[in-house]
Amino acid sequence: MKHLKVDGLMTDDVVSALPQTSFRDAAKLLAEHDIGGVPVVDADDHVVGVVCASGLLARRALTARAG
Repeated sequence: MKHLKVDGLMTDDVVSALPQTSFRDAAKLLAEHDIGGVPVVDADDHVVGVVCASGLLARRALTARAG
C-alpha cells in the first residue's frame, strides 16, 4: 500500500481569508473554489486560524437552533 503524503494534497494557489471576512464570504470562498477549508491570515500573512466547511455548518446549525 502506497502512503500518501501531504504534498500530494497541497495546492500552490492558496485561497485565504482575513479575520474580518464575513461568514457569508467565507462560505462563498469555499464554494467558488470547491475547497473544504481556508487559512485565516493576518496583515503580515501569518496564519491565525482555519475556517472549514464543517465548522461553518456547525455554527450555522447552532445559530438556527438558538434563533
